Amino acid sequence: MGTAKVVSLSVVASQTSNLCFEAGGVLGELNVKLGGKAKAFDFTAFYALLGSMPTVPGHPARLVYDFLEIQTAVQKFALAALRSEPNKAALSKAVNSRANAFYAKYANAPDVIAKITQFYSPAATGSKPSRLEILSDVSQQQFDLLKSAYIDDSRTYVVRNTQSVLDSRLSSTGSSTTTDQNTQKSAEFMTAAAHFPPPAPGAATTVGGGDPVQEIFEEGNSAQSSQSSASATEHQTIVNTDYGYRVPYLENFAQYERAQISLIDERFASFMFAQNVPFLAAVFANELSSIDSDVYRTQIAYANTILMSPFNGTVTGVFKNLGDMVRPGEPVIRVENSDVVYLVAKIMYPGPISIGAGVTFETTLFDVPGPTTKITGNAVAVRGLTEDDLWEVVVEYNNLDGGGSSILPLGYHFDYDDTTASIT
Repeated sequence: MGTAKVVSLSVVASQTSNLCFEAGGVLGELNVKLGGKAKAFDFTAFYALLGSMPTVPGHPARLVYDFLEIQTAVQKFALAALRSEPNKAALSKAVNSRANAFYAKYANAPDVIAKITQFYSPAATGSKPSRLEILSDVSQQQFDLLKSAYIDDSRTYVVRNTQSVLDSRLSSTGSSTTTDQNTQKSAEFMTAAAHFPPPAPGAATTVGGGDPVQEIFEEGNSAQSSQSSASATEHQTIVNTDYGYRVPYLENFAQYERAQISLIDERFASFMFAQNVPFLAAVFANELSSIDSDVYRTQIAYANTILMSPFNGTVTGVFKNLGDMVRPGEPVIRVENSDVVYLVAKIMYPGPISIGAGVTFETTLFDVPGPTTKITGNAVAVRGLTEDDLWEVVVEYNNLDGGGSSILPLGYHFDYDDTTASIT
């Protein structure tokens, strides 16, 4: 043990933080005053909880932490907050979009994966890759047939005129029959004559020497019939001349090449998509995780509009009022931890001082007459100064008494004339 001469001794907080917002805005809430207590908020645990993406029990699509739940979780730790309606709206939208995506795709992942495999796996019959192969073959056959037809008909040149030929043949037949009105009357008379009584013996039975009924019928009967037929043949040739000439033979080549280029793009896209088919379960999990990461980023952006302290302490500075504009990184509240303090001393000591060494200060506090007070702690930082035997020593000291009140005020400077130090 050795005795040291104290040159200066002061009290500083073991933790000091000028709390600020990551983003700028207007201060909308201020929940503390000077001298108020700030409770430590466990940012690490809370961020881990948000990152785990807990969902509402029984509703795996709905995330628990929308902006209302975050408000509830941090309410007793919030020292101040910005006006953040856009952040709230963005978070609500992200949570709802995540729920919609879950219902649309991920809730029935096995069924969706089965359908994708059926429609897009190269090994599946009738899938898109197999149909693209068929379409490529059909395109090749169409090109070959048209090419042969153009060559066989010697139509590989520029077409200046187009010609269309119309051949038509028309034939028609018909017949008609006309019956005079007297025919109807004669028929009625014949019906009546059928009921005449037979002639008396020796009476005349003919008119003009014949049957009177027959003669009357023949006088009233009249009929007419006709038949007709016609045919026509037409041959018409139309030649069209336009300002734009065509080369159908080369157009066939161009159409074929364009079709092949499009098919190459489709087949390659289908090939690349098919690479995921065997791993769709993992792909779906990664996609959902990406959506959750976007929600998580939005949750953090909203949480960053609420000011909280990372340690227990006392509010020793308030630099903004409600309605003030706050820039990113601008101090709004200062919080200092006075439960544990550092005693920063400059001492004259002829021997070495190591970190962890015990240091005891004996002093009269506040110049109050009476017995001296001993303050004991361990050196947590030691620095040699330019003068011989002059040291700067930082001693950690538990500053709470038995009732939980602070013993030494922050910033207190000891009277070096009444203070001595011993090193162990």
